Amino acid sequence: MAKTVQERSAKAAQKRLAVAEKELRHKVRPGIEQAMDRIRARGKTPIISEVLQIAIMKMDLMPDDELITFLSYPRHEIMISENVARELHNESVRELKRKPGDEIIAPVIDQQTR
Repeated sequence: MAKTVQERSAKAAQKRLAVAEKELRHKVRPGIEQAMDRIRARGKTPIISEVLQIAIMKMDLMPDDELITFLSYPRHEIMISENVARELHNESVRELKRKPGDEIIAPVIDQQTR
């Protein structure tokens, strides 16, 4: 005799408890989802959770310095040159003269960055 949906669900729940399985949820934006689809296709692995588990196991085997480098997100440092800062200030002053009423504050130029 075939098992009912409730019986199958109960058996699956018991299995999850027996192996201490835990469900993790993570929200991603479309770009990450597209990247995951490309990785799954390249690795010929149909299940996303399997790809993630393999990636986590491989990262766990990396030495600390390699893992830190791997997990560091590329950041861009924005440096405003003195010429650009001066031009922004001059443009602000021109705009304030055109529409008076706001206070003019001179920019602070750090002498160490020259």
